[in-house]
Amino acid sequence: VGVQITSDVPLEMALAASLGHIESNLDTSLKRSGRRGGEGPYQFSDVDYLRAKNSVDAVSINVDVWQRLADELRLKVVPNLTDGVLRIADVGAGVLSMLEMMAVGGDGKPSLFGMIQQQRSDGPRPALRQIHYTAYESNLNLIRGCKDTLERLGFNEVAEFVLGGKLEEIIFRGQVKASGDESSGPPVSVTVHLRTKDFAKDDSKRFIPPNLVVGCCFADLFDPHELAQSLLSFTTLCKQGGGIVNDSAATLVYFPITFTGTTQFHPAQPFENDSLCEERITPSDTRGFDLYSRSLSENLGHNLDENRIIEAMQGHGGSLLCRGKADWHIDPTKNDYLWQTMLYFFGTCGASEIMTNQWDSQRWVQRAKETRPSIQVSNSDLLFRLGGQTNTEQQVEGGRENMGIAQRPRSDRRTVEEIEFQAPRQVGKVTTTWDTAYDAHLGPNDVEVESVCSLISSGTELKIFNGSFDEAQLDVNIKGMEDAQMAYPLAYGYSLVGQVTRCGSAVPDADELIGRLVFTFSPHSSHVIVDKDAVQLVPRGISAEDAIFMPSVETALSLVHDAHVRVGENVAVYGQGLIGLLVTGLLSLSTSAQSLLSAHFGTITAFDTISDRLAASSKMGASQALLPMEVIKTGPFDVSIEVSGNARALQSAIDNTSSGGRIIVGSWYGNADVNLKLGIDFHRSHKTIKTSQVSEIPAELTALWSKERRFQLTWELVKALRPSRLITKSASLDEAQEAYEDLAKGKEIAVAFRYGDEQ
Repeated sequence: VGVQITSDVPLEMALAASLGHIESNLDTSLKRSGRRGGEGPYQFSDVDYLRAKNSVDAVSINVDVWQRLADELRLKVVPNLTDGVLRIADVGAGVLSMLEMMAVGGDGKPSLFGMIQQQRSDGPRPALRQIHYTAYESNLNLIRGCKDTLERLGFNEVAEFVLGGKLEEIIFRGQVKASGDESSGPPVSVTVHLRTKDFAKDDSKRFIPPNLVVGCCFADLFDPHELAQSLLSFTTLCKQGGGIVNDSAATLVYFPITFTGTTQFHPAQPFENDSLCEERITPSDTRGFDLYSRSLSENLGHNLDENRIIEAMQGHGGSLLCRGKADWHIDPTKNDYLWQTMLYFFGTCGASEIMTNQWDSQRWVQRAKETRPSIQVSNSDLLFRLGGQTNTEQQVEGGRENMGIAQRPRSDRRTVEEIEFQAPRQVGKVTTTWDTAYDAHLGPNDVEVESVCSLISSGTELKIFNGSFDEAQLDVNIKGMEDAQMAYPLAYGYSLVGQVTRCGSAVPDADELIGRLVFTFSPHSSHVIVDKDAVQLVPRGISAEDAIFMPSVETALSLVHDAHVRVGENVAVYGQGLIGLLVTGLLSLSTSAQSLLSAHFGTITAFDTISDRLAASSKMGASQALLPMEVIKTGPFDVSIEVSGNARALQSAIDNTSSGGRIIVGSWYGNADVNLKLGIDFHRSHKTIKTSQVSEIPAELTALWSKERRFQLTWELVKALRPSRLITKSASLDEAQEAYEDLAKGKEIAVAFRYGDEQ
């Protein structure tokens, strides 16, 4: 197919059309700012895409982060405005969807402007007189769309500035009021400055740094450190350009809908052979989107790791206040234009990368058009405070903490908060007080640890939460748990990281130990006392948030060791909860799955029923992440690892493992009865079923491996995997009941408790 390259049909679009990745009947007279209008073949339009995207954004924006933003503005920013003017900069305005969201709300979320005007229960209504909203949009094709949004909101154009024949700025004025609720106060005057330039190039001499910077679908488009530096320069421009000093030294930075690197079809399709040409293979959707993400990163320079944004912002003096999941769910029937646009993006950006890697890219796109699956895109909402106060929320890493714990005031009383399992499906926070005078609460070889964070075990702890266990010793191999019984009431947990604050009289090198970040197999508690020999120093370069995953990574490592996967063997992992995801991650590090361009050898197939887990599985390196019903298309497997806790998954693992293959059972079924069908086919299959449990080194490995050596490797793997990216919820101990319920329902993948300033 011949396609002419024009200003409206650039090279990548023409190539995609020629290769059949997108429709070839391109209308070269179409302007990218135009609207598709009417029915007929799909045509891309900037404005139509943004309009379609914005409706999904409104649904996806995380309500907890939205509320935290409103609270920060209402309680901390607006009361300190000396002139009563709130200044907001929208650094990726598009067609002003964030202004509309702030003014009138969307999809059940209240207006931000209305929320910040609500009267405080302990004081007067915030004295907000005006809002100055500066919107930066350098794409002139979108100006008409911006005007449409402002007209719909009742704004009037009052001025237009043209310099050298080029439009520089348009000013609009209007009023906003969220609702008729009297608590939200009277309407507020809003002035919108629509500037046709990049925010980083704004050199206005009378520039006043904003109280809030917002960038929707924005932060992932840049190198994180360049973005953080640009924001820092932008918010302190008054010092460089002679502007006016801001009322507040700190600026809030809000990045909703930040892409975190994973796209998936639901339901996803496996690898597929061409019936006419065996060498022509359609990639699994998981593999296809892995290559799409690679193209975004390597060819377009996008950043697909939200943790890099967080680290960069913290490195430039910022504090992470709140983050939350904000995934897109694009239904082809409800969101048809956005769905077609996403396929257009896959065709122009992803399919070429797929073809380069010798897969059937045209068939991959065509299969999606035929099956019309929903599209799930992983996003995160991030809220920072940049500048101003000392950062007490920065990530703590292995080594000595800069805050100087040894220099903190010592008190003779210590209030300790701890989680207690009180009955089936009932947890609560209990508070005790330690008498710490003269360190009398410490034994000679004890250390006191002030907690930073701890991780809920999604296996054993949930069994205890649900009451699905028999009374027994907690763990015969963890120091401190040998004599404790698994019976209510019970304090339980084994993944806690904190800093040493005090040492017993016989602890050697106590001065060197105080302030160090350590890991301990302890329950969830604000402070713990443990034997010096029961703590592990967190290696330098590993954050506290990563370190709490050490036992989970060791469990996954134990499973992979027991599976003994050989090069080229195909592995299935049943269950993509936390342990299953870590198993998938370790397999992707240690096998040929990523290097072999094959659908027949070295594949890692992950099964789960929850789409969020399948998305995370893609991120952890699965070759294909599928619903269980797809197993008939993908098996049999050489090795199956079952970590689902579901007897049906165990049966499927047995049934879909090749004769002579290996089934590794990592699930603990507690006191539940498990019925399996082990008939004549199983009897003749020479399959091996092996249980795997992390507490001890298996007998056949003791000549080479000890617990100490496995711990050392586990820390190296924690550093390589960076498992904190799997945390989907952070909570305080006061929120424990909800946290365990959400984890038990499968709403969350990994839940961490944070303590003190980390809450």
